[in-house]
Amino acid sequence: MKTALELAQQFFSRYRAHDLDGMLACFSADGQIDYLPIGLAGPASTAGSSVWGALIDAFPDLGNQVSASYFDATAHVAVLEVTISGTQAKDAFGIRNLGRHFDLPHVFIIKVGDDGLIQSMKAYWDNAQWFQSLGRSSLDSST
Repeated sequence: MKTALELAQQFFSRYRAHDLDGMLACFSADGQIDYLPIGLAGPASTAGSSVWGALIDAFPDLGNQVSASYFDATAHVAVLEVTISGTQAKDAFGIRNLGRHFDLPHVFIIKVGDDGLIQSMKAYWDNAQWFQSLGRSSLDSST
């Protein structure tokens, strides 16, 4: 059985490859995501697929770099510091495409279920900084 850290590394490797099916294969059938800054929570199969697919579509050079990782003694929980980056090529997430680039630190908390797959993934980042990098005020509701 893979540890949380091994699964996380596999997930982010597939994310770098823009392999949405491979990303989803890292999750249990009932695996959940919780992306707190945007209020998105739910099954990885729907909520995750939706957000990751939209990111990959809007940022064709979307990438990630894991800079630090920590795990508990049982290897069932991993915390990762990940910088996600990309250059916008389409309007998305209420952000008009200005062709701008972002590099944004994230923290992910990943828990492995009894089936050896990701049971839950929580993510945190500074959404205002993301908006600012892409040229949109977090208070601006226009697209």
